Amino acid sequence: MNKKNFPIFISVFIVSLFFTVVFYFAKVNLDANYMQTRASNFADAHIDDHLSEEDLKKIREIDGVKEAGRFNINFTSAQFGDDLIVIYRQDNHINKMREFSFTEEGRFPENPEEIMLSKSLVEKHKLKIGDEIPISFGKRYLDKEELDPANSRLEKETFDKTEEKSYKLVGIYEDIYNKYAGLSYGLIYDTTKDAQPVVLRFDDFVDAHLNKKIFEDEISKRLGRKIEIKFFEPIEKYYWVNDTWLEKIMAKAVMIFTLVLMIGIFIFFIRNIFWVWGLRKIKELSIYKSIGSTNFQIYKFQFKEASLISMMPILLGHLFGFALIYGLYDFSQKNLQISKFEYVRFSPFLTILILFVSFLVVSLSIIKPARKISKINIIDGIRENIDLSRSKKKKNDDLWKELRNNNLSSIKSQRYISAIGILIISMFILTISISKYFRDYYDYDSSYNILTTYYSSDKKVPDVLRNIEKEIPCKKSFIYKDKYIAVKNNLELADEAKIYKIDEKIKENLKEKSQEYLQGSLIGLDIKDLEKLGGKKGEFILYNKVQADPLEPIDTAQMVKYFKNPDNIDISMVDFEKKIKISKQIYDTGEFEIKPFPFVVNIFTDYETYFKLIEEAKDKNYLNYPYTLKMKIEDKELSSAKEFIENKLRESLKINERYYVFVGKEIAEQEASSLKYLLYISLAIGIIIFILNVTNGYSSINISLISRKKEIGSLYSAGMDADELKRKYEKEFFLEQVKSFILVTFISLTVMIIISILSPKLSLFILLKYYDYKMYFGFALVVYAINLLIYHLSLKRILDRPTIDLIRTE
Repeated sequence: MNKKNFPIFISVFIVSLFFTVVFYFAKVNLDANYMQTRASNFADAHIDDHLSEEDLKKIREIDGVKEAGRFNINFTSAQFGDDLIVIYRQDNHINKMREFSFTEEGRFPENPEEIMLSKSLVEKHKLKIGDEIPISFGKRYLDKEELDPANSRLEKETFDKTEEKSYKLVGIYEDIYNKYAGLSYGLIYDTTKDAQPVVLRFDDFVDAHLNKKIFEDEISKRLGRKIEIKFFEPIEKYYWVNDTWLEKIMAKAVMIFTLVLMIGIFIFFIRNIFWVWGLRKIKELSIYKSIGSTNFQIYKFQFKEASLISMMPILLGHLFGFALIYGLYDFSQKNLQISKFEYVRFSPFLTILILFVSFLVVSLSIIKPARKISKINIIDGIRENIDLSRSKKKKNDDLWKELRNNNLSSIKSQRYISAIGILIISMFILTISISKYFRDYYDYDSSYNILTTYYSSDKKVPDVLRNIEKEIPCKKSFIYKDKYIAVKNNLELADEAKIYKIDEKIKENLKEKSQEYLQGSLIGLDIKDLEKLGGKKGEFILYNKVQADPLEPIDTAQMVKYFKNPDNIDISMVDFEKKIKISKQIYDTGEFEIKPFPFVVNIFTDYETYFKLIEEAKDKNYLNYPYTLKMKIEDKELSSAKEFIENKLRESLKINERYYVFVGKEIAEQEASSLKYLLYISLAIGIIIFILNVTNGYSSINISLISRKKEIGSLYSAGMDADELKRKYEKEFFLEQVKSFILVTFISLTVMIIISILSPKLSLFILLKYYDYKMYFGFALVVYAINLLIYHLSLKRILDRPTIDLIRTE
């Protein structure tokens, strides 16, 4: 490869690599979003009526219905060895709908002799696809009471075997039940003929949603009874069917605008490289013109040659870009907790699109330099007397100001070229900063290091939790049960809250919700714990604090007084409303830590009063709110304590009970994984931009100095000292780089201001606080230092040439 073409090679290589990484990254995320949605919601809609297979045959004949299947909701208890299995059933019609699922290996059963099992069970028994395994079917009992197949395993339960059948293992599914449930997932082929609820898949979901009435009428007509179709909400959200036209078009417009912006940025980046390449060939091109070549022929010659030079780096850039993004996702799948659907698949169509966009960027970058160079005067071209400026020269009493004014476009280009690359990196840093903020927002640095949640129908604290609290040596602990309530928004705010404009913030927060109620939490405590807060049996205590700034992370937020000493509060649970008397207000919960979510009204009471209120409200959903045990123990004891708690809970588990145990930083570590993933992507993009910034800076500097070569030679020949020339020109370039940095900083700040205005969840203070200044300054310092070095060496190379070569005109 001709070394003069190396800047073109590396720049075009980076362009192709960048678009490959970005396009495949976008495709992976779009595909993963679709697959994740479909894995969780494989059907478009459901019919609650129980229909037979004969009914479904009629529905499948309807134009626009892709598939219809019976959704078998009857589970069966089974056993393999000592392990309990919840057996699900599905037929081939459901199999077809579930083209995306959480299958780890293999496939769904396609005949009555096949089975799919959960991953943990397969690993425990060291099974593999193709193994024949005996499955025992039966019923589970506890003291002669039959247990639901999905009930968590109980210590004293028995299994009454009714039959045994051998199956061939054809698939492995991810674990549906957590390890505390003591259950495994099993799926067999559905051979039952019972009528079941029905799920539907349409050829075109948007069309089906739009013409719901037509489909309902047609199905009702064929089945001879009234049928109602209910669409699944997650699928509606995915296809944006309930959004306004503007919201739909804006999403597409943003994608198109982003693509056009990226193309424009890269044209700006590499156009200067083709300028330098063309200027170095200008003598050769002028000779062609002198023997009869027209301007258009010279233009075509440059365009063709530049395109041929760019072909190889475009192809190599795409190859390396694909390898980079493939390797990044492969690494993330193995080492980070990302979705199983986030993986790279080669797409011929996408590859053709990327190559087309890359060639488009190169073609558009060539046009302007090729057109200008083709119009240069033959004599000036042969003499290499290059002056591409068509503007009239400006006079000034100050020589250096005159020189600067007459080369302003060349000088400014160096400022903007540096600014573009650093601005792109600044936007990536801003994206990472926003991700860090949302990770921190809900993170609450509790002084407790064991959290046990226990779902139970008992209207008293389960004995097992009290026993755990007593048997594990701990520094502090407490048990509570809380549930969501609505609090009527008719309370007068405290003066301190008004100072921080909490009233306006509440209105802003509730603008898309009911303005009548605030969110609240009713928290039940042991009477001894309530007394520590200053309360008595039957009393309600108000935690009368609220975040001064709802956008501050919960853990560090400043808390101010919420309400102006309310005597009573109106609460609501669904259709039940009651006015409760507030006996005491507290401003610190002490050792009874709760997450003080923005604007949430927290009310404490004792368990007896708590359940009396639940019964009065006839709230059937109280089972959805667990008992929570929080404990603080020595960190070195966490592992053994967790094992002890798990064993205790497992031994005492009753019907319809379940539990979870978290210790230390387990949840925070999981959340940090997704941020690492974003950092890796940003690092890859950052390296690409950095390399392109350097190569483009090199080309821009050379264009500027080539166009000013005669000027430099004239000053040198007039007796100006070489060191003085270096100092003057380098100072001018340094000032442009300072202006470039100021420009990027100003634009970045402007973007932050715009985001803070448009987003109700992000304030300017938050964006400024979380922005990674070290990364920004570090990247800018490296880029500007390299630019200064390139300028210094390029200027030195010109000054080292004989003066006559610099000012030669013939």
